Amino acid sequence: MSSTISHRLKTAAQLTRGLFLTDHNRSPWGRVWQLLSRLTWELPQTLVGWLYSVVRALAGQVDRVDTFGGITFATKKDWPYGMGVSLGTFVDLWAAPWMQGEGERYILGNQICQHEFGHTTDSQRFGWLYLPVIGLPSLLNAMGKGNHNVFWTEIRANNHAKRYFTKHYGIAWNESGYPTNNMA
Repeated sequence: MSSTISHRLKTAAQLTRGLFLTDHNRSPWGRVWQLLSRLTWELPQTLVGWLYSVVRALAGQVDRVDTFGGITFATKKDWPYGMGVSLGTFVDLWAAPWMQGEGERYILGNQICQHEFGHTTDSQRFGWLYLPVIGLPSLLNAMGKGNHNVFWTEIRANNHAKRYFTKHYGIAWNESGYPTNNMA
């Protein structure tokens, strides 16, 4: 088997493993709920997110897989600019060359990763309604004109991320690119 095919299959396996990882910052029962939630309450976006990430991996569009807080990040490196899509427990990223680090350092050092992590909180809260209530409006807004960063779904994600990363990691939130209110 060629090394390219082997790498792609290994990446797909790492993504599948991500289905069963939980956030060490949660209580034991919180971790059990996180796992059960993604396989029931969050099932539609979990399946779409896993399938999308695995297809990207098999097509050679994922260079690395990182896990953090029970969330799996599938990253394509050296993209002209940073962007991401969050579906359930999966975050697909296209990383700009300036986005550096490995593992936890990568997530903690790149606010786009933290922002996308914030979207996963809405997945956990909205469950089966996440795709029509959060995902679709966010996608449609991103495809339109205007500043996507101040759209209500993005403000929510920023607020979730700010709370989580300030509480658990003492990170000072940078409002300039990721505002927590639409007046920024």
